[in-house]
Amino acid sequence: MKLMASRTMQGPNRGNTAGFEILGEWQTATGNMLSLKARSKTGYASIWLDYNGNPIKIGYAAHAGGVVREVRWEPPWSEQTAVWKVQQRNHIASLIADWHAENLRPAQPRPLPASVIGVFELDGFRFVVEPTTAEEHAVLSVVNTENGLTPVADLLHDRGRICGLVTRPGWKGTPEERRRRWRSECEAILTQTAPRGGR
Repeated sequence: MKLMASRTMQGPNRGNTAGFEILGEWQTATGNMLSLKARSKTGYASIWLDYNGNPIKIGYAAHAGGVVREVRWEPPWSEQTAVWKVQQRNHIASLIADWHAENLRPAQPRPLPASVIGVFELDGFRFVVEPTTAEEHAVLSVVNTENGLTPVADLLHDRGRICGLVTRPGWKGTPEERRRRWRSECEAILTQTAPRGGR
């Protein structure tokens, strides 16, 4: 869900009922850039896809008092999975709540958890690896703009060498090539931090 590069933009259109204001933009797990536009004093926000530099309207959100009441998608985006729709609704709800309250997101995100042993970037997203209490198990998570973590896969390894990578629900459709790249990056991190010596 990435999660991703969501941001609130303050601009000269605030309070201008004639024009739309861009509330923020974010990147989906498949690399598409979406943005949310709204007009002051209305309960309507439109959702746009950046398609080769051209904005295409793909849906809208009805809201009141900073709370999203409904999100509707235009065909063919109405055919997306329920998980995808929930992820996008979460971004939309957060942006609308901030816009209603006229709050800015923190300039500095909170630090990553101390349990993180490695970070890598891939396809515009930032990922982290965290070990668990089981010596042979670790978790791969995607990082959002506020350094929140969403687990995407479980890693089984033998002193860093990955024996299995199992995607979490909502990430089952990840292309095999991307999984291979995840595996390679995670193995590099785990082998650097794995305890030395035999068992």
